[in-house]
Amino acid sequence: MAVQRIEVITGTGGRRTYSPEEKIRLVGEAHGGRGAVAAVARRHGVCTSLISRWRRQLENEELSAEAPDFVPVHVLAAAPAGLPSAVMTSPTSEPAPVERRAALVEVVLSNGRVLRVAEDIAPAMLRRLVGALDTP
Repeated sequence: MAVQRIEVITGTGGRRTYSPEEKIRLVGEAHGGRGAVAAVARRHGVCTSLISRWRRQLENEELSAEAPDFVPVHVLAAAPAGLPSAVMTSPTSEPAPVERRAALVEVVLSNGRVLRVAEDIAPAMLRRLVGALDTP
């Protein structure tokens, strides 16, 4: 009887995603003499072309560890007097009052709308909200 080899693959599969911090770390690790890129690629299971691409992106300032989706935040000591609490306001609508339970963070969107969210909002949720509301 012939013996067959069976390989069982588990896991989600598909492409692996790398955070900007991981990419920068691998590029830094590969910054060495001849063969350093290949050694780092083998050690971490990535293609040498990926490390080369990340190096070019880093040199062209297309890759940084900073979150590009956010803008500078100005922190006020207190909310301006007479400004009611609201979840969202737009230049054409009245603010919707809400009960204040936690500290609020105010985000002024590029289209003039103001988004007020709890200070402990998840960054992913905030990105989704800004993406949905920051339309002209």
